[in-house]
Amino acid sequence: MTKQILLYIVCIVGGINALVAQEQQNHALESNAEKDPGLELVVSGLLVYAPEHSNSDFATEIHLTYWATHTWAFGVGYTLLFEEDNRIGHEVAALVSHKRWSFLTLNIGPSFSLPNAHRDTEISAYLESEFAFKIGNLHTGPTLGILAGKEFRYFGGLHLSYEF
Repeated sequence: MTKQILLYIVCIVGGINALVAQEQQNHALESNAEKDPGLELVVSGLLVYAPEHSNSDFATEIHLTYWATHTWAFGVGYTLLFEEDNRIGHEVAALVSHKRWSFLTLNIGPSFSLPNAHRDTEISAYLESEFAFKIGNLHTGPTLGILAGKEFRYFGGLHLSYEF
């Protein structure tokens, strides 16, 4: 009796998982078929937190990416970091973007902190997720990410994007 109940539960859970996976795949194919490849401009307002120093800084981030397919893009990111004592940090990132679902884009790549009076060049691993809600040709929503290098930083905020 116990084996039959377990088999029944496994069949139900497996069937539900198969239906959900098929529905997600159909939704992804439908949403990815909406737009031809092209350029996308993303502007984000961020709050960057460095746990090592227990401080938070505001930042503005701009991405320009070219969507080579419906799911893959390549581009560049620039971040203007407003640090303490009226100092400004500059970071440039080389991006690879992946959009598995229409509502989520993942950006990954190396990030380079440009040298200035208080910082040397630093290379970090960059990982960001952008959740997008479509409003006409615009997308907006929250963004969350990390920079892992000499220092570890979390960041989050809101983005606004336009696809050309």
